[in-house]
Amino acid sequence: MTPFNALRVAFGMLLGEDDFRVLMGNPRGKQMLHSAWLHGPGVVRGYGVRLDADGERLRVGPGLAVDGWGRELALEAEACASLTEWATRWATDHPASGGSQRNGEDASGGTSGRAEPVGRREPYPGEGRRVTAWLVAEFGTCAGRPVPALADPCDITRRHDDYSRIAETVRVVIRGDEPPRRRPYHRVRVLFGLDEVAGPDDAAGLQAAEAAERVRAAAPGRRPERLLAEFSRLAACDAVQDAPEHEEGDSCPQLFPVTEDHAPVALARLTFDIVTRPGPVQIANVEVDQQARAVLLPTGTIQELLCGLAPALLGETLREDAGGPRLDPGTLQWSRGNTCLNFCFDKPVDRRSLEQAVTITSLSEHGAGWAQSGVAGVRLTDEGTRAVVDLEHPPAHRLVRVLIRGTGPEPCYGTDPWVPFAGVKDGPAAGRHDGHDAVVTMYLQNRAAGAGRAES
Repeated sequence: MTPFNALRVAFGMLLGEDDFRVLMGNPRGKQMLHSAWLHGPGVVRGYGVRLDADGERLRVGPGLAVDGWGRELALEAEACASLTEWATRWATDHPASGGSQRNGEDASGGTSGRAEPVGRREPYPGEGRRVTAWLVAEFGTCAGRPVPALADPCDITRRHDDYSRIAETVRVVIRGDEPPRRRPYHRVRVLFGLDEVAGPDDAAGLQAAEAAERVRAAAPGRRPERLLAEFSRLAACDAVQDAPEHEEGDSCPQLFPVTEDHAPVALARLTFDIVTRPGPVQIANVEVDQQARAVLLPTGTIQELLCGLAPALLGETLREDAGGPRLDPGTLQWSRGNTCLNFCFDKPVDRRSLEQAVTITSLSEHGAGWAQSGVAGVRLTDEGTRAVVDLEHPPAHRLVRVLIRGTGPEPCYGTDPWVPFAGVKDGPAAGRHDGHDAVVTMYLQNRAAGAGRAES
């Protein structure tokens, strides 16, 4: 029985139980596949988790979620889960060996992480071990509404009635292992900085890292176009390699992205102490972290969030760059006793405009403030792309700030094209009426200075 079988009816056809299963399974199965692959598991609304007054029971409020098989988990009334019962089973399966765990450490040696504390941490008599568990919601069913049914009179096991309804329910349970979270599209995630390259053997990650470098190397006005091209290419590669999760030895691949054991939805991470001596198992110092759950945002909300970011993108990245010259901050070099400064542009500049646009200052380490260095002259070499700035005297202090203006009444101008200076290399787009300033801060040595950070 698959979602890709549809019922074809004809006049006078006798329909049986199997036909009705096909009739119902076709649309339902396709909807489940759509939700599982394109949305994934997560909470849609509600499912608030709180600790009961006795400190041993969790109460889960009504809510709606979608599990890893695309099934809707609708909890209509409050549900409960007993921490004490789970802790008793856990203590039986994990007998204590040696001393108790130190405060704040879980049974596997990890810390409880960011959580919402419930109550104040108190020392507890007996042997206490810090453990981490997970509260999950999983899909369940129960039969209901029995009705009379036809039966074969020769069948001694015949039933005269049968259930006519299947009620979909939700079970709230505690698990010891963290529910695995599926992370497809590794290349795309690396491109957007959500995943790291795993190492030299991570071919997909390295491919995405190279694509990210190409996006950064593109002209500011062309980066969105380049990003879209690289995204489309990497997403296609990821989609080709994506496949359903399968169990070992399973020769028939399933339709859904995860196995049914991994389909439940995580609601909260639980961290608490299990005290096994003396007397019955007890729990203490419970922390409930609801931020560990996955949440599914409505499409309309996602659209609004993208529109909220759009003004910044449209104002800077998507602005067409006029092609003004840019400074390479790594080329700044001092010579001749710190009275001569050399640096390079990617395009030729106008000498007289550069002479009026360069300001070199230094900051006193003893509270005397800024001191400006007089510029004796500016020379251009390498067809106008390398500038040599001669100073009347070396900068007065070690911390030196070099400013080249692309804005204001007297900016530096390029000669090909004839537009204002655009700032530092790989900076934001600049227009033909107004460019960007470039600022490089550095510390002078006895004879030379190394380039510092660049700002634009």
